[in-house]
Amino acid sequence: MQLTVIDSASKNEKVRVSDSLFTDSGSDVLLSQSIRVYLSNLRQGTSHTKTRSEINRTKKKWYKQKGTGNARHGARTPSIFVGGGVAFGPRGNENWSKTLTAKSKLLALKLALSAQKANLFLSKNISSLNGKTSEAVSLLSSVSKEDEKVLVVLAKSSELALRSLRNLENVLVMTADRINSLHVAMADKIIIDFTALKILEERLLKVKKTVIKK
Repeated sequence: MQLTVIDSASKNEKVRVSDSLFTDSGSDVLLSQSIRVYLSNLRQGTSHTKTRSEINRTKKKWYKQKGTGNARHGARTPSIFVGGGVAFGPRGNENWSKTLTAKSKLLALKLALSAQKANLFLSKNISSLNGKTSEAVSLLSSVSKEDEKVLVVLAKSSELALRSLRNLENVLVMTADRINSLHVAMADKIIIDFTALKILEERLLKVKKTVIKK
């Protein structure tokens, strides 16, 4: 597989990358499952609603017991009234965490990269940005539109590169040892640093070619 290099000095240059980044056999179910796991683990589980006993509202009877034609209601705190408590609502102690095996995570990452083949680009300059946003805009504009989500993959965290990219909306910066299938699937364009490419290839070499029944 060959990927395009987007540096200004590398016009129309393509570089062959290891086949370990991609897989021809796999299951969309695994990719979907991994994304669901990552999204679920992002949930904080802190949503909390008050029951009728926690509502700070008068307990005084609304109206007299008989003669009004209405039901015999007392307090205004039950869930059937606006401003009352919530029945069976979240209590702030929900556990949304899910797990996925290490092999499944890497295979799902392979599947995501395979699905994004057309949107993968390489760059030698992305990790050596000088801290100015204008330089990052010039580099990214060669492959992405203003409203597209861009994933930048670096070998390691770089203060100057982060400073150049952090003010750009829809740009996510990750290191090669931390990206997962969710990051890749959500991006419209993916720019990988050359050094990060080697780390990513070594990381995905751990996954042996496995044929999964669809």
